[in-house]
Amino acid sequence: MAVLRGGVLVLVLLVALGGCETMRRKFTRKKRRSQTQETMIVVPRDYSAHPFPNDAMYQQYFTYWKAWNQEWVSSLQDQDSHKKVVSCGEQTVANLEKMASYLTPEKKERLDVYAAAARALQEDIAAHKGLLPSQYASYRYRAQRILSVVNRNFDMRHVKDAIR
Repeated sequence: MAVLRGGVLVLVLLVALGGCETMRRKFTRKKRRSQTQETMIVVPRDYSAHPFPNDAMYQQYFTYWKAWNQEWVSSLQDQDSHKKVVSCGEQTVANLEKMASYLTPEKKERLDVYAAAARALQEDIAAHKGLLPSQYASYRYRAQRILSVVNRNFDMRHVKDAIR
């Protein structure tokens, strides 16, 4: 019995000192392999010219302007938050200015009048944080007037000859 205990003790001692090789590999850090960096191939592109013709771009900005102006009118009618009303006005003015950049100088001057009116309306709304219901109605009427006049006079049918 003493020999058996001694044999088991020696076996346990050998396993403890030697350890399991797979467990030792599992918990040791692996050396990092040096990664070769691939050289990047950079091909410069000219993004100055957009791929779409000017009439398509004008039509796109006209559609954006119309949607934003309608949203502006409805947010004024529903007396939405001040932040929403101001952001709709900013988008309306920005799209009007982008539309004007595609027109000939004569048509551009006519559109700039309405862009200035929209900008003045937007700045007036932005300056007054707490609006009264009567002010919402007045601003909504002005935004509707801009919407109807620009929609009527600067639709694609009316300006297709004035796009540069």
